[in-house]
Amino acid sequence: MTINLGDLDAHEQPSDELRAEWKSFSKKEPAELLNETKLDDPRLPLSQTGFVSAGSILKNQLTEAFKQLGISQEAQEDAQIIHHPLLPGLMPSPPTPFLSAFIHLTNKPDPGLLILPNLIPETVQQKLLELMIHRDLSNPNHQTNMHLHFKVPYESLDLGASFFSHGPDSPAASFNPKDPSVHRPQSLRQVLNRKLHWVTLGGQYDWTNRVYPDAEPPRFPADIAGFLHSIFPETQAQAAIVNFYTPGDTMMMHRDVSEESDRGLVSLSLGCDGIFMIAPSKGPEGEEDAAATELAPGACDTAQGKGYLTIPLRSGDAIYMTNESRYAWHGVPKVIKGTCPAHLENFPATEDGQYEEWRGWMKNKRVNLNVRQIK
Repeated sequence: MTINLGDLDAHEQPSDELRAEWKSFSKKEPAELLNETKLDDPRLPLSQTGFVSAGSILKNQLTEAFKQLGISQEAQEDAQIIHHPLLPGLMPSPPTPFLSAFIHLTNKPDPGLLILPNLIPETVQQKLLELMIHRDLSNPNHQTNMHLHFKVPYESLDLGASFFSHGPDSPAASFNPKDPSVHRPQSLRQVLNRKLHWVTLGGQYDWTNRVYPDAEPPRFPADIAGFLHSIFPETQAQAAIVNFYTPGDTMMMHRDVSEESDRGLVSLSLGCDGIFMIAPSKGPEGEEDAAATELAPGACDTAQGKGYLTIPLRSGDAIYMTNESRYAWHGVPKVIKGTCPAHLENFPATEDGQYEEWRGWMKNKRVNLNVRQIK
């Protein structure tokens, strides 16, 4: 089934059944959740899951992507790409520029939801965090969730400085409310530890009206755009939201259908493990995706009849939502405390003592970069 994004309502809510499933996962304790048989773990052997190999991205292509971030490191191996038949693609159709690099033409649908476990090596994870958190977060052109009710203290920063250059309780970096009768001032510690939930890059999405403003958007960071284009050339990075999760934070089930373009969505995970839930959508008249009831031959028995996937995403994993998965319902019911990998848990503190007062900030954080093409 082919759906025009313009025919879908960005304000529509998921079904009661899907919300109930999401809620059940959000209430589970981490120990219970990690032993949950319903999880669809992309790092298990394919024979134990419903995932199917979709090919790989060659290591020389990855090396070129790293160069876009100023990293000269060579990729050590090709990156595996897998997909799940619950969210297939169109049938039959020529592959997109991205898919044609690694998928052979068959009489089966092109993959829809593509998962790339361990795509991003440790040094690249660190670099992405440095760019997004030290540079982009302190750029006043990029809106955050704090802007609506607070005055963001950009004036306290030297040119090009990070908010982390201030101490956690620095009076100079206090977030003062626009209406003191409604909100109290927030210290930098309070904001960066719990209150900051997102920052937008490029196109600045209007969350109230669920539209992109007509005004010319800020320029999307060129180095991050180049990195993404080297791996996912089908999608032009025009807008992104960087989500900051702390254990206890969630993302409700929703669909990203406000864009004019239906090019694939890119999502990169950094820090703590998160449970990503995704389910096929319905068309304007309520037709269920064929994938919800007809799985491709070869899917394991446990996948038969599944109405959704719950995928543990770890630091360095990437997903590419294209074809049917482009307009699928998706959300994050759980972030797992204490799962940040050792190479990131002390971020932003460096070996030379910079940002030392913030050592361990990343230990219980999940940072998720979600990128899309608007037009």
